[in-house]
Amino acid sequence: MAQILIIDDEVLLARSLARSLTQRGHECFLAGTAEDGLRMLRTSPPDVVLLDLQLPGMPGLAALTQILEFDPNVVVIITTAYGTVASAVEAMRAGAADFLRKPLDIEEVSLTIERAMANARLRDTLVYYRKREVEQAGPDHLLGDSPAMKGIIETISRLTGLNLARASDCPPVLITGETGTGKDLAARIIHYQSRFASQPFIDVNCPSLPRGLEEAELFGFERGAFTDAKRSKRGLFEAATGGTIFLNEIGDLSLEVQVKLLQVIERKTLRHIGGLRDIPVDVRIIAATNRDLPAMVKRGGFREDLYHRLHHFYLELPALRQRGTDVLLLAEHFLRRSARTYGVAEKSFSPEATAAILAYDWPGNLRELDHVIDRAVALSRTAAVTLEDLGLRVTATEKPEDSATQAGKDRLSGEKTLGAIERETIQKALREANGNVSEAARMLGIGREALRYRIQKHHLDT
Repeated sequence: MAQILIIDDEVLLARSLARSLTQRGHECFLAGTAEDGLRMLRTSPPDVVLLDLQLPGMPGLAALTQILEFDPNVVVIITTAYGTVASAVEAMRAGAADFLRKPLDIEEVSLTIERAMANARLRDTLVYYRKREVEQAGPDHLLGDSPAMKGIIETISRLTGLNLARASDCPPVLITGETGTGKDLAARIIHYQSRFASQPFIDVNCPSLPRGLEEAELFGFERGAFTDAKRSKRGLFEAATGGTIFLNEIGDLSLEVQVKLLQVIERKTLRHIGGLRDIPVDVRIIAATNRDLPAMVKRGGFREDLYHRLHHFYLELPALRQRGTDVLLLAEHFLRRSARTYGVAEKSFSPEATAAILAYDWPGNLRELDHVIDRAVALSRTAAVTLEDLGLRVTATEKPEDSATQAGKDRLSGEKTLGAIERETIQKALREANGNVSEAARMLGIGREALRYRIQKHHLDT
């Protein structure tokens, strides 16, 4: 229950109230003046303050201001026998949680305290989650030293630095890339590092919107607009007012909804289904997809005019296999994070594990890398994460074999094995690149370190 400080110069009333609240499990303290109450508050901060407006010496409103300056999180409930609408409004504007008129009813007081504390807990929870969201969407979480990622980071920095008055003034952003490349993280960084970070960030997974109700979910509807519309409802665009709406996998939206989305972007207004008036929209739009939108435009599966409107700022996140040694930077980041999560000593990677991480193609990109490292940390019994802990297959777990052994296998099988094809392909690339490993890696579409691992595996000369 709560610790309650009652500041009231009516001693008998205050003692009676304290007894009743104590019987309900609360712990109460009494002060007859605002000055005494402030001294007690500084010594032992309470959860709730019941503050009378009419006090000898310092008036209640002045005391309210000082209480909230000392502890902005304390719940202050104003009580007075001379309450007016004007004084109630002034107290609420100053930060009071509620306002009660005397004579006080103990049941009303008790319910008001419970309601105010519940609201305070909800507020603290929202503040906590918002703070965690901001921390997890810090620019330092978008890691990478590869040229492609440096370009992405620079573009995002420019986007977050735009000094615009309204969210709707921000140009749309389209983020593309394979599944797991971090499109949602990029969207959150753009929002939470901008001047609109304190406003809502509404994440909409377009494929999960109910079929046939996408328009209603996004743009809202009026009562009676369709069979099940028993009451009016705001859409997700209105819920994002002042902030950002993130349309994840926008390629899955139907053509009908695409038309209305285009109208929202162009006119900055929307109309509820069944509605008669246009509603202003103050929202930043960020869209993302792993689909080939230009190809969809040619096939008629995505509107060309909408594509060009969304394409105002364009970010194409590279696949992990295209980012060279960024994979090690990210693997070490996930390694440290997982060690903290599981409460284990900081770990490292064995040389074989490092080589495997560089050699593996990571078809699931960042998401797969994160899951693999997290599982390895949870299962590893040694200070170094081993190749076995990673559990990677195919190229990452192939054992290096000398040319003679591989050639023997080729003769026995009568056909070239995958290893032989890989070796010949690398040899050809090295010849064409005149032994330049970096150039050969570029020609093969893999990272330099990944190519070095394969060169060592096949005992090739450079």
